[in-house]
Amino acid sequence: MTWVKIVARRNSSDEMAEIIERVVGDIIDELIEKYYSDKVDQYVEYEELLVRIANEISRIVFKGKATPAEIESYLYKLREKRGYAKLILSYLIGKTLELREEVEGYTAISDKA
Repeated sequence: MTWVKIVARRNSSDEMAEIIERVVGDIIDELIEKYYSDKVDQYVEYEELLVRIANEISRIVFKGKATPAEIESYLYKLREKRGYAKLILSYLIGKTLELREEVEGYTAISDKA
């Protein structure tokens, strides 16, 4: 991968994290605090989680071909239905954490008996 592509990917990731935080960050924070605080604090950087959520939205909703503006528009529409937004975002957070655990072999302390 060339330096230009690496920088472009990083800028895109930063932009996506910023969009997610700005539009639905309060909902994500509420969900993390209520359901996922142990896993997010231990295993995942918050910005990484936001980028992965944006990537999943792009992949699932837009078949992998979404611009940041399209994702932002989708999130604003999603936000209008807060209960639905919580359900979808909770699913995406859980999926992201589950994939992370599978890849890196993490197990939450509370999961150990």
